[in-house]
Amino acid sequence: MADWSDVTRFVHSRYKAEDVSASLMKLLFNTAGLRSQIVFLEHATNDSGAQWVKVNSPIGTSAEVDVRRAAEIVADMLVGGIVVSGEYVYVTNAMPLQNLDANEIIEPLERVMSIADSIEAQLLGKDAV
Repeated sequence: MADWSDVTRFVHSRYKAEDVSASLMKLLFNTAGLRSQIVFLEHATNDSGAQWVKVNSPIGTSAEVDVRRAAEIVADMLVGGIVVSGEYVYVTNAMPLQNLDANEIIEPLERVMSIADSIEAQLLGKDAV
């Protein structure tokens, strides 16, 4: 894919997605056990000017999530890290936009969603976000 507009077109063709802003998309997935999981795709630029796609999926507020335990859970996984932004804790991943293929969007996006949903269920025992 060449640019962010290619990513948004692809995501809209494959998933139910909402454009929150010109650089942010929101996706809602139905998961097992009548649960759901939100995933945000964000167009970002790193410090050297390269364009990236960030994938973030909230697992709960920082007041209710044991951030250390969440980080321990993802420590052995190839995809995903834990970040706190504002009041929420997210499972996150990022990919460089240049030469990004469809599978390089689908796999991380769906992995982040699945990991976030699993951690949310494991640590909070509820569908928190």
